[in-house]
Amino acid sequence: MTARILVVDDIPANVKLLEARLRAEYFEVLTANSGHDALAVCEREHVDVVLLDVMMPGMDGYETCRQIKANVKTQDLPVVMVTALDQSPDQLAGLEAGADDFLTKPVDDIALITRVKNLARLKTLNDEMNLRATTGQQLGYGDGMKGPVGPSDAHGKVLLVEDNARSAQRLVDALNGSHDVSV
Repeated sequence: MTARILVVDDIPANVKLLEARLRAEYFEVLTANSGHDALAVCEREHVDVVLLDVMMPGMDGYETCRQIKANVKTQDLPVVMVTALDQSPDQLAGLEAGADDFLTKPVDDIALITRVKNLARLKTLNDEMNLRATTGQQLGYGDGMKGPVGPSDAHGKVLLVEDNARSAQRLVDALNGSHDVSV
């Protein structure tokens, strides 16, 4: 699985360590050393998962996460807080900021790769659903799932081929209970 992972940490050694672990699993890795840089990368690049340090000077990880989740373009981007803080109030603060998961430093390799793979897979599925909904809207379907959007007096024709009259009638009733339909 190839995914683009953004690693955000103000300590270069931490960035290099996570970058090496992720590249060994064939992930594409982008890096940022501050919350402001992370927001800029998210805005201009396609990112699948963000690994975000909590304790950074200037804009901390909580505020960076809040801003990622507040932006319509990046709101569905999975964010994993990577932190030495392992107390419940710290994790609660991350959840309130919009974090999707946590990793405690020092980061366990198996936990890191498993979480990143799972979140990248979910991001791919979410992107696919959004693309289908957008395509449906462009084709004239309201939310991509319901029916065509248009004037209420517009009539279409459906050719129903069913050799069982009872089944055909149920389908006709389900498709169009209020319009004139012939079987």
